[in-house]
Amino acid sequence: MSFWNTLKQKLRSFIPVSRTYMDNKLRELEKENRRQEKILLELQKNSQSMLELKEYVSQELHRRDDWGKRAAQVQREAKERQIWVIKCPAPEEKKIRWGDYAYAVALKRYLDRMGMYTIIDLHEDWDCEVNADVVLVLRGCEFYRPDRRNTKCLYIMWNISHPEMVTQEEYQLYDIVCVGSRHYARELQAKLTVPVYPLLQCTDTELFYPDQAAECSRGKDYLFIGNSRGVARPCVLWAAQDKLPLKIWGAGWKAMLGPDKTMVQDVFIENSQIPALYRSARVTLNDHWKDMLDYQFVNNRIFDALACGLPVISDCCDELREIFPEAVLYYSNKEEFHQCVKKIENNYEEVKAKVDEQWPLIKEKYSFEARARELVEIVEKHRTENSWLQ
Repeated sequence: MSFWNTLKQKLRSFIPVSRTYMDNKLRELEKENRRQEKILLELQKNSQSMLELKEYVSQELHRRDDWGKRAAQVQREAKERQIWVIKCPAPEEKKIRWGDYAYAVALKRYLDRMGMYTIIDLHEDWDCEVNADVVLVLRGCEFYRPDRRNTKCLYIMWNISHPEMVTQEEYQLYDIVCVGSRHYARELQAKLTVPVYPLLQCTDTELFYPDQAAECSRGKDYLFIGNSRGVARPCVLWAAQDKLPLKIWGAGWKAMLGPDKTMVQDVFIENSQIPALYRSARVTLNDHWKDMLDYQFVNNRIFDALACGLPVISDCCDELREIFPEAVLYYSNKEEFHQCVKKIENNYEEVKAKVDEQWPLIKEKYSFEARARELVEIVEKHRTENSWLQ
């Protein structure tokens, strides 16, 4: 018997009022008790929120107080080297899950080898000012406004993704614009007054490279690495429908795939673990964000996989086809996807041979080493042409 029913029976036995009156009063009392319990719960939640907010504010104040100390330390450690700051949009707590962070780390390594003093600012530190010589913004989904109080600094945007989010007015804020598409670079060159350079995405050839010993143990797995993005990414659904031996790393797939959710291995895989996966599989599926195809931006997964000798089945744009006319199997619809799968199953050695031929090209033109060299050359060119940067 519930507490309230027991209480009602006890009260009725010695209070001389009608049953209806008693029930109404007890109902009001019960309602008031629930209201107070709710208020107490809200107060507890608010108290926890206030503690979290207080902790966040404290951390933020400490971070900002540390900016000045950091700026002085950078100037001391850099000595005569140029100071380059890579603005990476990844947040501190989730940086390991952001491809942009792995991108920034690889680029930093090669810039340092070229004699630069390079630091990475994660999104929380984008307003930190260290009196840099060059600020390089990896423009994906986050906006950054150049800090013109630093009059000696050269501000470069490298638009590597989400080009539909970047306006002409934003490009004009920078001294130099680099974009991950030759086709789109030509289009922007005709529209902007700032210099525009094509600078395609690339791969870390010290992490992604062919391994002859691993070739003997390649399995039959089809791979897909990427989140569902809350949409039905066709190549994954087609592979699931065809019961291909697909293994998926990415979030949001279990709810979407239903009975095929066993294909999902994990919601995330670290960048450092991907090469071994690429060297053990038969093929990887790939696709692009719609705007990247429309603006002809080639994603870095293409370069990563081919560098490891892994065949790729991918959607297509003209730029990608110009770079790899035969090394990638292309689809634009379900029928073409099935034709790609047939080639993998029936002519694998022929497909694989064309993939293996790409390694020298990737190492020379589509590596972070090549991109670091291009960026340094671009900066040197503009410093020569602009006396105010000397």
